[in-house]
Amino acid sequence: MQAELRGFYSPDIAELESYRPEDGQSFNISITAFIGPADGPGEEMFQFTVCTAEWMHANPPPKGFQFMRSTILLSRWDYSTLERALTDLCAHTSADDWPTLAMRLSRYGHWEYEDYTEGEREAFRPSQ
Repeated sequence: MQAELRGFYSPDIAELESYRPEDGQSFNISITAFIGPADGPGEEMFQFTVCTAEWMHANPPPKGFQFMRSTILLSRWDYSTLERALTDLCAHTSADDWPTLAMRLSRYGHWEYEDYTEGEREAFRPSQ
C-alpha cells in the first residue's frame, strides 16, 4: 500500500498557493496535510510546522534546545517545494496496511490518531 497526498492547507494563511511572506527566507507557518491510501478512499490529517533555518536562528529555543519533530525545513518559501516535499514523503512511504502506513508517516508529521489505541481510532474514524 502506498500513501497519497490529497491536499494541504494552513490555518495561518488563507491562500497558501499565492502566499508571499514578507521575508521568504525567514518565516514559520503551520500546515495540515490530508494523506490517504493511494488505492482507496479516506484520508487522515498530518500536521507540520514549515519554517526556514533563518527563522529558527531569529527565534532561538527558550531553553537553548528544541526537539524538531513534525517540522519541514525549507531554504526559502516556495509552494511547489513544499508540495514536492509532501508528495515525496508519500511516494517513499509504504506498508501492508493503512494503520502501519499512517504510523510510518507519523514519524514525520503529527498524525491525528497517533496517541489513540486501535479501538479509539476505529471509533473516531468516519465511515467510508
